[in-house]
Amino acid sequence: MKAILVFALIAISIISVNAGMMTGGSVEQDASQKEYSDKAWKAVKGINDQASNNGPYYYAPIKVTKASTQVVAGISTKLEVLVGESNCKKGELQAHEITSSNCQIKDGGSRALYQVTIWEKPWENFEQFTVEKIRDVTADEQF
Repeated sequence: MKAILVFALIAISIISVNAGMMTGGSVEQDASQKEYSDKAWKAVKGINDQASNNGPYYYAPIKVTKASTQVVAGISTKLEVLVGESNCKKGELQAHEITSSNCQIKDGGSRALYQVTIWEKPWENFEQFTVEKIRDVTADEQF
C-alpha cells in the first residue's frame, strides 16, 4: 500500500512539472522583443495586399501586441499586430519597399489589428506569411 502511494505521488509530480511544457504546444513569447517587431515589418506586404486596406495609404506596424511560437515541421510564429495608416501613399512606392525609416504613422489615421502567422523552415530557406484582419481599432483604444 505504501509503495502504491509513493508511486502515485511521483506520477502526480511528474505530470505537474510537465504540464506547463506540452511538447509541440504553442508557447507565449514576449511580444516586445525586437525579433517580433522585425517579423511584423516583414509582413507589411501581406497586410497591405489584404482587400481590407482599401484606403490611399499603406498600413505600417505600430506594435506587436501578442506573440507565440510553436514547433511544427519548422517554427510557426503567431503575432497580433496593431497597424496604422502611414504617410506612404499607394502608387508612390511598392508595399515591399515600406520600412520604418521611410514610412511613419499618420496622426489620426485609421488603425487595425491583424493576426500574422509566419511558418519558417530555415534549413530549406522557406518562409510563408498568412495575414488575417481581426478588427478595426479606434484611435483612443490602448494596447
